[in-house]
Amino acid sequence: MNGSNETRRNREQFYKEMRRVLERAYLAGEDPRAQSGFRGDAARWERARRVIVEAVDRDGTFLDVGCANGHLMECVVEWGRAKGLRIEPYGVDLSPKLVALAQRRLPQRADHIFIGNALDWTPPMRFDFVRTELVYVPEVDRREFVGRLLTNVVAPSGRLIIAAYRGRHDPLDDTLADLSTWGFTVRGNAESHDLDGMLLTRVAWIDAPN
Repeated sequence: MNGSNETRRNREQFYKEMRRVLERAYLAGEDPRAQSGFRGDAARWERARRVIVEAVDRDGTFLDVGCANGHLMECVVEWGRAKGLRIEPYGVDLSPKLVALAQRRLPQRADHIFIGNALDWTPPMRFDFVRTELVYVPEVDRREFVGRLLTNVVAPSGRLIIAAYRGRHDPLDDTLADLSTWGFTVRGNAESHDLDGMLLTRVAWIDAPN
């Protein structure tokens, strides 16, 4: 029992600290990219994030887990349109303050943006495409996190898209190699690089069963 209580307290502290750090950094941002935790201009943002739509291969709904101010949601719609695809964006975030910001920025989609921790969130529907990062949960919960998203959040025959990003001065937080060892079948991978060849983003995707 004591071990269980300690684990619960550790999780609570992890998410409390995550909210504090992200709100302090993102809410101080003066442009949409900074409010999404990204340092750089629009061109670098596109180089780092557009790779996500390589995993989007048909029309459908798209859920951004950890949507922050909603900027990626609107960009995925635009980048999907350039591929001839119609994407209906949704978002969920742990922080009520960031969700409020996203809803102010995207009032036409305010009812598509939710407050919740995706590890235990009950979605109002299931989504054709779900983008997330493994760093959103403690390491001990990451396998469960992937499995729960595939079972409860991704639609049957949908796709879970897992991204790992590199900061301007930080190494890429690449935990995607663990997916296969956890028993998941990775259906595809993609990468994006900066103009100097530096790896910016690595993406892997897993298809949900029918």
